[in-house]
Amino acid sequence: MKLIATIIATSLLLSGLASAQQQQKTYSINVSKDSTIQRSAQACNECPSNTCSLCKLGADQRVQVHQDGFGAKFGLFGFTLPSEVIQAPDRLDKCLLELKQPNTPMTAQVILPIHMSGDTFWDEYSVDGNNAPSVGAPIGQAVIPNSGAPALIDLTAACKAAAAKGAGISLYLLPRDNTILTFPSKEGGRPAVLHATIH
Repeated sequence: MKLIATIIATSLLLSGLASAQQQQKTYSINVSKDSTIQRSAQACNECPSNTCSLCKLGADQRVQVHQDGFGAKFGLFGFTLPSEVIQAPDRLDKCLLELKQPNTPMTAQVILPIHMSGDTFWDEYSVDGNNAPSVGAPIGQAVIPNSGAPALIDLTAACKAAAAKGAGISLYLLPRDNTILTFPSKEGGRPAVLHATIH
């Protein structure tokens, strides 16, 4: 009898787990806007008034993450969260950022900091180094492999916090010393993706 009871209990447990898994749903959301934010002490001939921070790069086919002795380029990304997550942030089980392999040749993995942006209401075609959102709190780091595989970064806590404010999520990918990486933008055909799993 004890064996039968154990079998029944195990079957019910497995059935419950299977049911919970079946009820999960994953949204794969392409980045809605992205841009390189450029700040440099050098002159940039291609920018208005030769000022690097005035370059508007949201329509470019790449997002650059670059730092040297003269300045830096940050990657700025904005995502729209599913309405179900906005309405009930606690339903979000996992939120993964997928960054495609950079266009830049790599000989070793690179680790880059990820920070929230100070604002989600920016326009990719008018944003530049002067009017870009401020760099907010750190929320993780991106380990960019040199294997050709995409990078996957768990941003569940940050996505929940953004959803609780009733907004999408915007974030910065920041460079480290002497970083020179170029990622494909949404215009470049291989955009960053946010995978949001809810129950």
